[in-house]
Amino acid sequence: MPVPWELKKYLAPWAGAECLSYDFGIIIRQVLATADFRICASVLNITRPVQLYPYWDTPAIALQYIRQGSICACLNGTAEVSLDASRYSLFHIRAGQHVYRPQEGLSELLRIEISPRFLQELQAAHPLLQQMLDNLRKGHQTGELLYPARMNGKVKHILHEIYQCRKTGPSLHLEMKAHIYSLLSAYDEEITLAHNLESIQASKMEKTLLAVKHYITDYPHIHECSLESMSRHFNISSSALKLNFKRQYHISLGDFVQQQCMLKAQQLLAGGADPVRDIALQLGYTDVSNFSRAFRNYTGRSPHEMRIHPEQASRGRH
Repeated sequence: MPVPWELKKYLAPWAGAECLSYDFGIIIRQVLATADFRICASVLNITRPVQLYPYWDTPAIALQYIRQGSICACLNGTAEVSLDASRYSLFHIRAGQHVYRPQEGLSELLRIEISPRFLQELQAAHPLLQQMLDNLRKGHQTGELLYPARMNGKVKHILHEIYQCRKTGPSLHLEMKAHIYSLLSAYDEEITLAHNLESIQASKMEKTLLAVKHYITDYPHIHECSLESMSRHFNISSSALKLNFKRQYHISLGDFVQQQCMLKAQQLLAGGADPVRDIALQLGYTDVSNFSRAFRNYTGRSPHEMRIHPEQASRGRH
């Protein structure tokens, strides 16, 4: 069927359009295929919920962009991923059937499939893409999606240039190859930046956790070091501190505070003549009975028994 008048504005000038009408809506496809790449632009005008089952005869390495709308996709038999206009992906598509669930309304998709020969050419000419292409090869073997990148202004501009390109023949081929390289470079820049930020954040978190640990061990009234007080002191959310402290040191922050408190209590009981009440206050307990109960639960003995037999000091029953 002919392309509806109101949808013609979405067509690119470099390929003919195939327009198909279904009971769930209209799908328009444009394809530009060469030995180096295959560019498929699609417009979906969906009127009711539907599942589509695209099929690839051979494996493909693809950049996937959504210009508007969104699609839930199950690629390579993995869990569903959401493809939308806020980000784009580079991934390997296995041969066979996959599942797309487009949202109702209008969606625009652009998929660029890249031949292995063109990837080798890019690697030889642009060594800086080496790490990204290595990750792509791993994805090729496992079928995993790689890190999704943000749809920033630079990428939107390149996509606009692709859609508006009016060249033909060899000039069109060269123009599209240049745009594909620009898109791969933009993807590489984005994931490198994202990974660097993750590394910086991880490094900052490790320093913060070490500072928390030292603060607890050096704090005079150690029992007062609660999760809430530490999160306020180090300007970090309680949930992030709780999760990352346990992940880093394999002990919860609360258990670490108790451990250090009880170890310090054993040292004070064994090394001096201060009353148990004074030791409890020194450690941050306001009630000596609470301290005695916690000490017994941790060591299996009372503070008085520890004072009488300090040589039997224990690191606790935990």
